[in-house]
Amino acid sequence: MKNKFYLLLSIICITLGCQRDDICAESTATTPRLIIRFYESVDPFDLQAPQNLSVKAIDVDNYVTNNGTTYYRYSQDSIAIPLKTNANTTEYIFTLNTPDSTNTDAEDLSITDTIRFTYSRDEEYLNRACAFKVDYNGLSVNTTQNWIQRIQIEENTVEDEIQAHVSIFF
Repeated sequence: MKNKFYLLLSIICITLGCQRDDICAESTATTPRLIIRFYESVDPFDLQAPQNLSVKAIDVDNYVTNNGTTYYRYSQDSIAIPLKTNANTTEYIFTLNTPDSTNTDAEDLSITDTIRFTYSRDEEYLNRACAFKVDYNGLSVNTTQNWIQRIQIEENTVEDEIQAHVSIFF
């Protein structure tokens, strides 16, 4: 009888000692990116894709990437860019008409604006697999205005990637 008790106790201890895999499920909401939509300044309801747009963080050598898409000579009407999780400001250089790096004879017609996003951070612990999620509150923006005519904040809280947070009119 003692042997059965020790065997059962051993099985319980082994079972309780096991942990599930530490994999963050894809359905878990993690730190959201800032969604920006581009509009024509003349007709503010008309989505407009800026031609050959490049987006680069001020303190990073590489261009911003999103799920394998690099924002270098990008021509779409919206982008999703990350905000810093360890600071209350993030600065990006948005360059319109980025020249083709393979054509060294082409005239450089690029126009650059620097955009500074300021916010407060709200960290939330999700679990051991996913770690922390950061939401951004009180989003504000400051920019040089070379090609950008106006920036409008649509949502000053960045807590999901469902809708646009910022509209840029050019």
